[in-house]
Amino acid sequence: MRAWLLCLSLLLQLVSAKAQTNDSVYIRESDSFSIVVPEAYEHSVKKAVRYSAMLPGLGQTYNRKYWKIPIIYGLGGFTVYSALQNQKLYIRHRDAYRLRSDGDPATVDEFDGLQTARELQRNRDIYRQARDLNWILTLGVYALNLVDASVDAHLFHFNVSDDLSVRLLRDSPHYNLATGNWQFPVATLTWKL
Repeated sequence: MRAWLLCLSLLLQLVSAKAQTNDSVYIRESDSFSIVVPEAYEHSVKKAVRYSAMLPGLGQTYNRKYWKIPIIYGLGGFTVYSALQNQKLYIRHRDAYRLRSDGDPATVDEFDGLQTARELQRNRDIYRQARDLNWILTLGVYALNLVDASVDAHLFHFNVSDDLSVRLLRDSPHYNLATGNWQFPVATLTWKL
């Protein structure tokens, strides 16, 4: 319960900090162009990655990609749940195999008459491998969360034009004397949504 309250307070602080920034405008210059960006919308890739590292999904909140948060928690929750279930089954089969192979006929395991010792050993190994794979997948979901936050932060100000039309240059390949380069016909595919 405390963890949820901490997460909620962090999220509220992030939202309130965004709401309190001023709306002044500055010009961010690049090599070939300049972009006028409101200061309130200046976006930091490092912040997005740090937020996602602290709490998965917080970087997506910072990037305003709220729809990705349930996906991250759904995948992460599924992999953790699967790992814990496989751990329980692994322990049951491991303990049953130990009881079966201890050599004492008085000890009886829960799978007595249902599985042979070889089947118990095989199932134990299968559940252990499945548990390990699910923990690796959990780490993969966490890493994917970080990569997604980074990429979204990099592309936060990326502008996509509404003009998505197909154009084919009518000229055949030719040598441009002014630039000293060969020029080839170029095809572009665009469409309006």
